[in-house]
Amino acid sequence: MISEVAKRGIYPLHGSRLGVYRIPIDLNESADISSIMTDLKNSGFTIDAYADRIYVTYKWNEKGIDPVSQEELSTDLHITVEIVTGDVVDIIYQIKPLEFFGDPYWVRNYRQKADQNAKMVIDTIITNTKIGARLIAHYQKTEKLSLEEAIKKVEELTPLAKNPKLRATPAASSVSQQAALKSPSPTAPTPLAPSAVEGGSSGSGNTTISLSGTGTNYSKVDGPIDAGFKSTRQQVGTFQGIKVWGPLDPPGQLGIWGNEVCVDFDICIADGACIEACPVNVYEWLDTPGHPASEKKPFMIREKDCIFCMACENVCPPQAVKIFQKSQ
Repeated sequence: MISEVAKRGIYPLHGSRLGVYRIPIDLNESADISSIMTDLKNSGFTIDAYADRIYVTYKWNEKGIDPVSQEELSTDLHITVEIVTGDVVDIIYQIKPLEFFGDPYWVRNYRQKADQNAKMVIDTIITNTKIGARLIAHYQKTEKLSLEEAIKKVEELTPLAKNPKLRATPAASSVSQQAALKSPSPTAPTPLAPSAVEGGSSGSGNTTISLSGTGTNYSKVDGPIDAGFKSTRQQVGTFQGIKVWGPLDPPGQLGIWGNEVCVDFDICIADGACIEACPVNVYEWLDTPGHPASEKKPFMIREKDCIFCMACENVCPPQAVKIFQKSQ
């Protein structure tokens, strides 16, 4: 008989002391790893990292009565879940024997509690970090699910998540877009997609497009960026005040972003050279789950701070960046 644990993707070994959960996404970039660690700290866990692993520890306190002396007893226990990063992500945990914590012989159902807490940590890792957003994109791409169906599938896989993040569905995104279009204030940001919420953007401005969708209209685009795109393409909307030039068919086709600091998101491969080269911190990462070229892009959130040094344009390997002086 297959256990409930196995049905959820965790395969018990050695008498249920070890659990393994393999997620078919890649996690290699240091910026992504740092973002995940920050999100998990905010969820109340103790976080550590070494080499290719992130260690997520949950602590709890057990209270009981000594069966002989009737004395009240208390002890601190913990379970650690490891996130192994790489071309696929493995989440593993091992339940230590109760004796590891001293001699709390009076603790009851320790193994069941440790296993349940480990599953809670795993569900929270998936739900509250970029891992969940990428898993949603994976289901959209491989199983041809809609965004709403993919979100529902991940929610069903993670019923024990602690304070799970809310993710926008296409219907919610549509309502948000209409509200943004009707809003008289161009300074109120409207988060529309999971990537808009999780990308960490700190800017503000009118948002009239969504990064979520079911679009598959994508073919490989080679650089350099079309320097004359402003006369050959139409502006299709804005994202936190930044202009977006079509065609736009998310998540597979995202167009060119920016007015002075411009990046063709369909060419961009997210190598990070532009972010590292910029001396005035114009860019920050924006999640674009489901885009075939890369699932994050350098978002020119502080475009107004550009000093036109051309550093980012000069270092971009696929030549996806074009800088325009403000007079152009």
